[in-house]
Amino acid sequence: MEYNSFDICEAYYLVEVDYNIGGWLPERPSNRRRMEATSIQLARLRFRPSMDLSYENLTENGKEIYDEQVRKLFLAVPSKT
Repeated sequence: MEYNSFDICEAYYLVEVDYNIGGWLPERPSNRRRMEATSIQLARLRFRPSMDLSYENLTENGKEIYDEQVRKLFLAVPSKT
């Protein structure tokens, strides 16, 4: 499947929002290497998230990217009750 850069930025940003510890996601190697949050790295790309950004508002590609990052980084998936 082909992803566009906006889907990638939104998904990466939202993963950090949902799973951050102290404002950043230490599980992501690039965050540890640079010692900075994904949001800072995305800001350098001039990415500005929508105020209503949520998993439900991601495109289907964005949801796939988000879900893959959660699996790849071994993040706990919230239980559905």
